[in-house]
Amino acid sequence: MDTRDRGRRTAVSGGSAEGALPGLTPLLYEATARLDAHFAACATAVGLTAAQANAVYELADPVGMRELGRRMCCEPPNVTFVVDRLEERGLVVRGPLPGDRRAKQVALTADGLGLRAELLAKLAEDPPLRGLGDADRRTLRTLLARALAESDPAPTDA
Repeated sequence: MDTRDRGRRTAVSGGSAEGALPGLTPLLYEATARLDAHFAACATAVGLTAAQANAVYELADPVGMRELGRRMCCEPPNVTFVVDRLEERGLVVRGPLPGDRRAKQVALTADGLGLRAELLAKLAEDPPLRGLGDADRRTLRTLLARALAESDPAPTDA
């Protein structure tokens, strides 16, 4: 965790929003930090950077570069850089995006699909939320999805 994250966690843990369950925000930050660390370790274990693993993870089906960037929460130049590295390794191919001849679509190759399966298997090993059973994880996913769907995303400077 970098110093910005530590500062943010300290700032939010000192107080709580009116009506919020005390202590929820720091727990969410800690869970996120553990999930990020687990994802990065699994990426390294299969020979990818975290950004490359993120792209491979998101490429269950071929998608346009813009959509891949949205899924990865990445700016277009960063997506291009990541896809370039994956293409050099023979893990993805680019082609025309159906319906938009100016845009590119990215798809995993057979090697990329194999590496994605390996990544998914690693992610399932010793997960950060292993203290929760399957039913509890499904409930947590449902609650988080509902909370996120019912709230507006934070404003951006874009």
